[in-house]
Amino acid sequence: MANESPRYDAIVIGAGHNGLIAAAYLAKGGKRVLVLERRDIIGGAAVTEEAFPGYNLSTCSYVCNLLLPEVIADLDLVRHGYAIRPFDPTYFCPFPDGSYFMAHLDGKKTRQQIAKFSKKDVAAYDAYWAMWDRILARMQPLLRRAAPSLSDIERAFDGPQGLDDWKTLTQRSIAEVLDYYFESEQIKAPLCTGGVIGVNAGPMTPGTAYVKFHHLIGKVNGVQGAWGFVTGGMGSVSNAIATSAKESGVEILTNAEVAEIEISNGRASSVRLTDGRRFSASTILSNADPQRTYLQMIGAGALPDDFVDGVQRIRHKGSVVKVLLGLGELPDFTALPGKTIGPQHTGGITINPSVEYLETAWDECKRGQPSSKPFMDCYIQTATEDGLAPPGKHTLSLFVQYAPYDLAEGSWDDRRDQIGQTIINTLADYAPNLPSAIEHMQVLGPPDIERIIGITGGNIFHGEIMPDQMFGNRPVPGYSGYESPVEGLFLCGSGAWPGGAVFGAPGRNCALAVLGELDA
Repeated sequence: MANESPRYDAIVIGAGHNGLIAAAYLAKGGKRVLVLERRDIIGGAAVTEEAFPGYNLSTCSYVCNLLLPEVIADLDLVRHGYAIRPFDPTYFCPFPDGSYFMAHLDGKKTRQQIAKFSKKDVAAYDAYWAMWDRILARMQPLLRRAAPSLSDIERAFDGPQGLDDWKTLTQRSIAEVLDYYFESEQIKAPLCTGGVIGVNAGPMTPGTAYVKFHHLIGKVNGVQGAWGFVTGGMGSVSNAIATSAKESGVEILTNAEVAEIEISNGRASSVRLTDGRRFSASTILSNADPQRTYLQMIGAGALPDDFVDGVQRIRHKGSVVKVLLGLGELPDFTALPGKTIGPQHTGGITINPSVEYLETAWDECKRGQPSSKPFMDCYIQTATEDGLAPPGKHTLSLFVQYAPYDLAEGSWDDRRDQIGQTIINTLADYAPNLPSAIEHMQVLGPPDIERIIGITGGNIFHGEIMPDQMFGNRPVPGYSGYESPVEGLFLCGSGAWPGGAVFGAPGRNCALAVLGELDA
């Protein structure tokens, strides 16, 4: 390689979806952009991989809802292969007594299901959604730029019910919110799970209503809060963004792990890879998490003490387990029997019979123990899509909580199989044929997610999305506008406002801020 490396307007570290989105926007703005990815495939946590011969699964991120419509339109993602279909039913929640609750895209069908358990809760369901619609309308504009100031928040939450909406969003637990609206435990059980996804908290923890809000932000086919499968798995999202970015001139290098962000005259000026290669740019964007970006690639010695302290204080250790399965036959649920494809297989499957069940699972995690009866979100993408598994076979993806990064007893290497077996045994309480149907199995705990994807602590959101780590505190107070203490260095990943999931807002917002500076 020549001594003089190519110089770019911008280098993006990490080809996860936010990094690719940022790169695409910068290139559309006329900038020469290079993306560097440590793995041999692009996508970060949004990848589709052949977990077992003939079985293609979404390894980490597994379903989609939050991806900004502006990103889909601006990057012309549909033309580049992005296709999503909403779950219907939206979820199936079986109960130990053999009953079940099933929510649908069709509100009339959902209300009929609610009426099985409580006539009163049918009317409450409309009031519950009216509350979320109100909060969503207040918050949506605040998600599309740097974290809002206090005056921005005051304006957004002005008017009737504004103060109560703000308290719901930032102070209440999802259990408290649901208790206010509903009487039936069977209705509250599946609705409470969205309040704990990806965080170290239980449904009774204050602030979990914000986590629920975060998982309602998006739409699929115009249905607010609906989630769906991306055709081909979540890697198709990343591939569509990358194709759009390349069309605008972005260069992407894989097997290119950044060891250091180099500083010259107080400004980020270049990156050094682990293999010794160097690349220079006037601006550097990191899609890595805050700990990896600032404490590893920059180093604490080059940063202000208060900033380093803030990064070190971020709660970033995960408690999510991802289990990937190859099945010889579909689960046969006691509550809705059948091993041919039915509505119990085609949407989300929620294993959480009560709010108390979920709180107990969290209580065990607090003590450093994997949940003995974990909550899980289950998805069988092959029930609605061919080509992801051998003929007659199926994939099953389990998103499970809780199992802490730091176990009170033993190590993940010692206990991974045992933790996986507990998860399978729990699901078998509802689908007894499951153990004999499993032909392949992979268990990924927080340390595995950290090792494979490169996310510190294995936290799927690059730091928990509880209210105290959001708004102007994300990632660190005083740096919620994507800039860092190092001139020319920006954070464009999920550790920045407005947070994680396959959302795209941090990447888009950061790129627009950078373009504003470069073109000033």
